Amino acid sequence: MVSEIGIGVWSLVTDWWGRGDKAEEIIEYALRNGINFFDTADSYGNGRGEELLGRTIGQRRDEAVILTKIGYDIYHHEAGQREIPQNFSPDYLEKALRNSLKRLNRDYVDILMLHNPRMDTIMNAEVFRWLEGIKRDGYARVIGISLGPTLGWEEEGLAAIRMGYGAMEYIYNIIEQRPGKSFLASPGAENVGHFIRVPHASDALDDDKWPIINSRGLHRSFKDIEWIERAVSGAKKLIPVAAAMGMKLSQLSLAFVLSFSNVTSVMPNITTKSDIDKYVAVEGRELGEEVIAKINEVYESDFRILNEESIRETDRYRKPREKSN
Repeated sequence: MVSEIGIGVWSLVTDWWGRGDKAEEIIEYALRNGINFFDTADSYGNGRGEELLGRTIGQRRDEAVILTKIGYDIYHHEAGQREIPQNFSPDYLEKALRNSLKRLNRDYVDILMLHNPRMDTIMNAEVFRWLEGIKRDGYARVIGISLGPTLGWEEEGLAAIRMGYGAMEYIYNIIEQRPGKSFLASPGAENVGHFIRVPHASDALDDDKWPIINSRGLHRSFKDIEWIERAVSGAKKLIPVAAAMGMKLSQLSLAFVLSFSNVTSVMPNITTKSDIDKYVAVEGRELGEEVIAKINEVYESDFRILNEESIRETDRYRKPREKSN
């Protein structure tokens, strides 16, 4: 059983989200408090995310569900390159998986995903056969794709569901409801594990993080500060809604995502033990129709245009970046 709240190890092995408690302590505290799902990738800290889980969880297979992602060629990332090159050739993926398993201190991974593939990779029969072979041979229990790095990729996500991938990871939150809502409602969506990231929309839906600064040392620097300010303005309308439920805005945001039955787990940024305490309290909380209606009302009045702007960010990524398969 996968916990509804998961931890994205990205926030524990980089400085993007600011300083927090020691990563090892966070993992152990999470396990003691009902969180058993951990999301990482070989590119998170050039393997440090996987090494962290290998040290803290390793062979404790019954205690945790681990998702890792491969596809960025971290072994040929030259100094000065803005982005890590991608490589989805089966030969490279085989090498990447073997190295990931060593770092994770496991002989299999629960969920293996291609990391930000484009349509040609998602639909590539040779790549899909390799993934199915990995699953058949017991090196991964579930195979899937992670969409990104930006919001969007609707055609790619829907194609993955039709193709038969067993899991997807993507951005979905109160502000950025498209295209996630399409994935959740797609025919066959109930047969796919849906893992949600960025549920707080770069902290715009977490009033504990306001006022939001535009720091190059934080991941939100990739989001236009003017966009965030407009998002915060709309989010303020939801604070009374959250308060009426006995929640913080950040908790309401998670409860909204989890209100969709097809969602498997949501991964807020967690860097402290108090984050864990706050977020695990959301598990099992249901939002009534009136609350959902109010959230959707604010979406239409304040967030829809921001959602559309976020999707347009994807346009500059729509060139193929992988090496030939």
